[in-house]
Amino acid sequence: MSDSKEHGKIYRRDTLLKNTKPKKKDEKNRKKSACVNFRVTPEEKEIIFNRIRLSGLMIQDYVAQSCMYNKISVVGNIKTFDAIRNEMKTIDEHLMSLKSVDELELEKLESLRMILEILDGFYKNSDS
Repeated sequence: MSDSKEHGKIYRRDTLLKNTKPKKKDEKNRKKSACVNFRVTPEEKEIIFNRIRLSGLMIQDYVAQSCMYNKISVVGNIKTFDAIRNEMKTIDEHLMSLKSVDELELEKLESLRMILEILDGFYKNSDS
């Protein structure tokens, strides 16, 4: 029996298994297993990677923190408003189904916070 079958990774060559490191866990002891990809222009890539170098963070940490904590500007269109309406329906259904506060999902609160930020940006832009 080959070494790769012993590890349960039939699709990996033996040479790839020998020097692999175990996956690191983040500060909350979770494995980071989801992958996010997106395309940018060469100019945007240069700017992004320059910012990452200057920040001193790892690429994944920089992108995750940027996406989660930085303010963004959204231009309202039918797709945006449909997504907001659908998410608000989901939040409403969740809130109506609760029997106690302990059942409240934090992801729903985060979605609501993000929707409120987007709508606040719409109203601020429409005033100017």
